Amino acid sequence: MDIKTVILTLAIGSFVFGTILILFQYGKEPSQRIPFWVTAKFMQGGGSLLLYARDATPEFIGVLVANCLLLSGCAYEGWAIVHITGRRVSRFLHVSTAAATMAACVVMLFLEPSKSIAVSFSLHTLFYALPGWALLKHGGEASLLRRGLGWSFCLLALIFGVRAVWALVEPAQSHLFFGVMIHQVMLPAVYCMMLISGFSMLLLAKETSDRALRTTLREQKAILETLPTGLAILRERIIERCNPALEAIFGFAPGTMAGTSTACLYENAKASEQYGRIMYEAIVNRGSFAGEVAVMRQNGERFWAWVQGTSIFPERAQSYAVFSVTDISQQKAQQQLLQQQNQELEKAGQARSRFLKTVAHEFRTPLGLLASSTDILDRYWERLNTAERGEQNSRIRSAARQLSELTTAIISHNQAEGGSYEPVLQQVDLTAFCRTVAGEAETVWSNGHTLHLAIGDDCGSAVLDETLLRRVLQNLLSNAFRYTPPEGFIALRARRIEGQLVLEVVDSGIGISEDDQQHIFEAYYRGSNTGLRRGLGLGLAIVREALELLRGTITITSAPGAGTTMLVTLPLAEMET
Repeated sequence: MDIKTVILTLAIGSFVFGTILILFQYGKEPSQRIPFWVTAKFMQGGGSLLLYARDATPEFIGVLVANCLLLSGCAYEGWAIVHITGRRVSRFLHVSTAAATMAACVVMLFLEPSKSIAVSFSLHTLFYALPGWALLKHGGEASLLRRGLGWSFCLLALIFGVRAVWALVEPAQSHLFFGVMIHQVMLPAVYCMMLISGFSMLLLAKETSDRALRTTLREQKAILETLPTGLAILRERIIERCNPALEAIFGFAPGTMAGTSTACLYENAKASEQYGRIMYEAIVNRGSFAGEVAVMRQNGERFWAWVQGTSIFPERAQSYAVFSVTDISQQKAQQQLLQQQNQELEKAGQARSRFLKTVAHEFRTPLGLLASSTDILDRYWERLNTAERGEQNSRIRSAARQLSELTTAIISHNQAEGGSYEPVLQQVDLTAFCRTVAGEAETVWSNGHTLHLAIGDDCGSAVLDETLLRRVLQNLLSNAFRYTPPEGFIALRARRIEGQLVLEVVDSGIGISEDDQQHIFEAYYRGSNTGLRRGLGLGLAIVREALELLRGTITITSAPGAGTTMLVTLPLAEMET
């Protein structure tokens, strides 16, 4: 094979290889493509083709353009290899090398042929030595392919360097087409070496890509294994791959979740189908899904999870997707608790608003009585007879008693609600105590009522807080008198049963509905059938608070129009006399 045929073959091979590279990199992301490589091959092919047709072209084209293309192609191929090795080629180096190459080619026009060839092959030597150095000068563990390719470029650089020296030593034999022995050996060797190096570069590019892929996979695995959020890749709603966090969230043993259906993560098949349809419809229509999902652990425990999903391949969104799962059970519980607290605060605010209105109304009546009675006594004292004066004084005492009751109720409730009351334990004669409180209640609240008192002989005495027990009985009896007609029946019963004091306050009044019984011990709550009767809605709340301090209980038996029975049970620390 003559030299011209070898040069033509190099040109054709470069164009074919450049075309293969175009196909190899077609459709890849810009970051995955190898820059300079395609350009290098077409430049080398163009330069070799002009070199082949040198005898048929002007000297200007044969020397300047051909050399510019060949040298630039070698430089670009070197940059491609430098890029494959993980180094960066700066724009300044790229531009300055191109400018220097063109300047050298222009200078070669004015040199003797042998010196022009020496300069050209010296530049080839440099451009092949640099990528060889980049391949061999590797900080990490270099593969056999990388080392082999590096030595191949170094050998090419050596061949071109020898040719440059030969051009200066034997200028008479420097013409490319003279067919001397060095050309007969060099060009086929260059052809073979470039062919080998070209395909080796393809393999090296793949090796570099595989290494980057392995590194990425290791990084992804490390991220997946340490990420606290559960991640899963689903194919046809089967868990193809997941991280340990997802297995921990759903209570699966390590390595046992892959291959299972997502249906096992829901309470039942209906929930699985419903949530699956919602999530995949969102992914298909909007590209992603995010929302709260009710799921179930392997032990049957139900909980709420925040699920985000997206498709890996948009064209296969219905069958191939990735999801992240975060357990939000605590956040959900806190949210529900916060909502409950807000509702209770709103309810308490409404109750306090009603309470203030009621207090204003309740205080207005006795204050008005005090004002009017004192005004009458002040203006008409001399004109009033004894009976009239007594009537006004009775009205004043009644108003003062009402104010005292209201004030006592408010203070008692605030003490219990604020936790400022400290129980005072003392020995109490239960029989005498019950008789005293019953008598006081009948004196203060009776309006023609009949109070029946039934105290068992076994009541004896006990150690307890007399003030708290008085609050309990006073408020229960007050309600009985207040909501029972004058002709009605009221009874207080007391007995001791197995170390407990049992008190019953029974009346034949208006009764309490079932709905009201659920709220009757709440502060400021008043029954729906109380009508215009006075009251703050604090009496039974004070009873409840006092019983909590006494560790007692109370139950209600009542119905509208059928009277009410309040049953109080108190544990006693016995100190009988």
